[in-house]
Amino acid sequence: MIYIIGLLVGLLNGLFASGAGQVLVFYLIFILKEETHKARSLSVAILSLSSIFSIFGYSKIVSFDLKIVISFIIIAIITGFIGTKLMKKIPANILNLISGILIVSLTVYKMIWGGK
Repeated sequence: MIYIIGLLVGLLNGLFASGAGQVLVFYLIFILKEETHKARSLSVAILSLSSIFSIFGYSKIVSFDLKIVISFIIIAIITGFIGTKLMKKIPANILNLISGILIVSLTVYKMIWGGK
């Protein structure tokens, strides 16, 4: 089962650059019964590596402005650090609720306005 989830997460991350973290977190929390905070930490670690490898595939079909990429990396590192400090203070059920609301909101947005 873990190989199937790994395959699905890698494909989602490579194809869409989104959604893979939620699939992985769901699997870790509800199937493997990992603690919510640990599952989210594992998801970030795994997807960070997956994203690095996805960059090589994308770099063959699109060009990146290095200044923008480096700016986003720096901002993501800083806000990622802040986010992990905040996450430790939020109860697991609230984290899951926030995550669910964000996913539903993004799904509705993509269904209505995403194709334009």
